[in-house]
Amino acid sequence: MSVYFSEKFKQLRKAHDLTQDQIADIFHVSPQSVSRWETGANYPDIETLPHIAGFFKVTVDELLGTELIRGERKAAEYKKEIRNLLNSGRLYDAIDTARKAVKEYPVNYDLQGHLMQALCTACSGPKADENTGKYKEEIITIGQRVINYCTDLDKSLWVKWQLIRQYVKWGMKEEAKIIVYTLPHEAYFTQDLALGYVLEGEEWVKNQKNRIVRFTIMLCGLIYAYADKAGLEPLQKIDCLKAAMQIEEMAYSISGEQIDTVNRAEELTIRIAELYCEADDIENALDYAEQAARDAMRHVEQMYKTNEDGSNYYAWPTPRNLCWILWEDHLMKPQFDMIRNDERFIKYFELLKNNSRELK
Repeated sequence: MSVYFSEKFKQLRKAHDLTQDQIADIFHVSPQSVSRWETGANYPDIETLPHIAGFFKVTVDELLGTELIRGERKAAEYKKEIRNLLNSGRLYDAIDTARKAVKEYPVNYDLQGHLMQALCTACSGPKADENTGKYKEEIITIGQRVINYCTDLDKSLWVKWQLIRQYVKWGMKEEAKIIVYTLPHEAYFTQDLALGYVLEGEEWVKNQKNRIVRFTIMLCGLIYAYADKAGLEPLQKIDCLKAAMQIEEMAYSISGEQIDTVNRAEELTIRIAELYCEADDIENALDYAEQAARDAMRHVEQMYKTNEDGSNYYAWPTPRNLCWILWEDHLMKPQFDMIRNDERFIKYFELLKNNSRELK
């Protein structure tokens, strides 16, 4: 029986202006029994429940919170469906499903965050300009609603982060700054680090692994942004990207978790190949283009798998698989013209092209 009963029963008793002693008298139990019902230490027997429900003119399901539990399960099913649709690049199906879910559960801010993610992903895909015109106001409305009314810090922070990034993409940096200055200020003197001093044994190991993943995501995100925007020379950018990738590999070896940063490893590898082309280093450019193609072939099967709980997913802005993305969005760039006629490049270019498929 859910703890929900304790709170619901107490609310009903007070709404009817009854004392615990009066309830005990009505249902022929001791006042101590009623007290234990309200603290959650004990519950009425199964024969008494219908009488309590009838007395307060509610259903047994309402008394036990059964409908609430069913609603939570249905909302979880919606989240799983939305995530797996995003995982397969079926953006518009994900948007439709998320809208349906939000309509059915209008105060479930987790579902609203998933709808916002689907809309933001659509605004970064092949039809970014067109979709921005369609979804911009909706994204802002959802974001502000969650920020204003959601009391769950993790959910509101996720939505704030999405809205900040979207504002920046739209050139709305002043609007983004307003949200930025509402975020927690200090990343160093935090519970994340302090727990490492006070926990022991398995708890300590679990905490350290989780925090390594969290701080790896933050650190690598900063490094990737620095490499992209700091005006570095191609070889300097390569050094930054390689260092971040090594940090991710180290964190994975410790935690056993795949590090889900903004970039996919295969796309980073092809980016390094592109930078080597810019640096006129043909041999390294070919090596990294080859590595990216091989990694994509290994990863592509994983992309076709949906997840049982919808927890391990990636919101693809297109239904194209990774081979297709590398072939069309990266290797077609003019930077690769200097190695385009090389036999090795042709081999892996054709490999990616021939294995380009739509996600399932």
